[in-house]
Amino acid sequence: MFTHSRCQLCVTAKEALEVVRQRVPFEMKEVDIRQPGNEKWFEEYKFDVPVIHANDEFLLWHRVNIDDTVAKLQEILKNAATSEPSNSSDS
Repeated sequence: MFTHSRCQLCVTAKEALEVVRQRVPFEMKEVDIRQPGNEKWFEEYKFDVPVIHANDEFLLWHRVNIDDTVAKLQEILKNAATSEPSNSSDS
């Protein structure tokens, strides 16, 4: 989640994402766009936090609708599983 320390919407989004996480387990990493080294993200999202990415792709911004987010995450996980190379052999 792209965030910064004065983002009230981010607090609400984190709470909603905890509910989502109970339905679709995932790891969440927070990126403070105001910290040194995050200038790219600051320029991109300075007016839009919170912004959520899943598997390095944009998922949502501003407000988290729990049911919609669950559905989107399930679809992303399904697509990721079908695009991974198979470990089975033909022998």
